[in-house]
Amino acid sequence: MIYLIDSNVFVHAFREIAFGTALRRFHHTHLPHLVLSAVVVHELLVGAVTAADERSFRRGIVEPFRLRQRLHVPVRQTWDLATKIDRRLRKHRNLESKLRTRSFFNDVLIAASAREIGATLVTENREDFGIISDVVGIHYVEPWP
Repeated sequence: MIYLIDSNVFVHAFREIAFGTALRRFHHTHLPHLVLSAVVVHELLVGAVTAADERSFRRGIVEPFRLRQRLHVPVRQTWDLATKIDRRLRKHRNLESKLRTRSFFNDVLIAASAREIGATLVTENREDFGIISDVVGIHYVEPWP
């Protein structure tokens, strides 16, 4: 099984020591089966408070995934699937405000990425991915499967 870890899991791990320890344990146990999304990297780098935080994240998380060739960068097919998901969601009522947010579009792109590579998404954001899974089959679980 392949796992793709969502941004909110990393953020929680950065903020809470015990959760960070659990993430490191999960990471160590499932290392050959982990993929990092470039969309997640983008979200985390945008949220980096200091240049030191950014360097630390790049060195400690991004580089190891890049070196192992486990960094997923959305290709044209991923964007095409994200477009289909977006169109399907626009047919639903009461999603207009959510569809206008960058974070929700990033979630659509992360879901499309996970679907494309056959990954299970590890996330704490059941609301958004529940909405997305209504229109496209994706697998997502809360930490820790």
